Amino acid sequence: MITVIAEQQVVPGREEELDAVMAGLRDAILESEPGCLRFDYVRTEESPLRRLVIEEYRDAAALESHQGSRHLREFLPRLLACLTEFPKVTTCRNVVPVPDSVPDSLFHVGMVVPDLEKAVALHSDVLGIEFTEPHVFRIPRLEDPDPHPAELTAVFSRTGAPYYELIQAAGDGIISAAHCGKILYYGVWEPDMDARLERLRRQGIGVDAYFRSGPGAIPFAVITAPDLLGARVEYVGLGDRPPIEEWVRTGRYPE
Repeated sequence: MITVIAEQQVVPGREEELDAVMAGLRDAILESEPGCLRFDYVRTEESPLRRLVIEEYRDAAALESHQGSRHLREFLPRLLACLTEFPKVTTCRNVVPVPDSVPDSLFHVGMVVPDLEKAVALHSDVLGIEFTEPHVFRIPRLEDPDPHPAELTAVFSRTGAPYYELIQAAGDGIISAAHCGKILYYGVWEPDMDARLERLRRQGIGVDAYFRSGPGAIPFAVITAPDLLGARVEYVGLGDRPPIEEWVRTGRYPE
């Protein structure tokens, strides 16, 4: 693991501008760089004009990928315009070995329901938890198996992961009413969808649904065929992670 600490001195009067720029950079990094394990942006108590950026990267390759990223190149001129001098950057490596972290497992459980409003009320009452506002996901191309545009209306529980996802039954494909009354899938994050699809192919695991932006595009999510116990797995690209986590945190899907 590699830790990078950058110290910033802000031009007086440009604090809000810099904070907005850094928020945009943070979102871009967390959305597109799975090798970035941590990105903290903090203000010191000693001076309102001093900021610290604390980043952790899985390995040297992840840091190199970050340093060569397009979003970082585009961000630098805006950053420097808000600072009195170039950031002071310190790169650190662990002296004491860090124990292997526990890998991410499923982050949500998806269930198709016949009436979303009633299902939210029932689950809220039984489980004593709150759900997000419903959001309509417009899928440009859903192959389940025939390709077609689709709309998927769902809510997430405002809890810690794994979240409950309730999906309004629709159509005759993967989210049809035929799948009500049971868990449709267990959802996990997938940083490399191409590699995942190849792994599934080698393992002989079928795919019941591909979610794509257009014909031939790399899927941003896939749902496998059921295993011997009837369970499916939904692999979701990391690009969807920031908006979903914001949806859970605030209750409203970011536009």
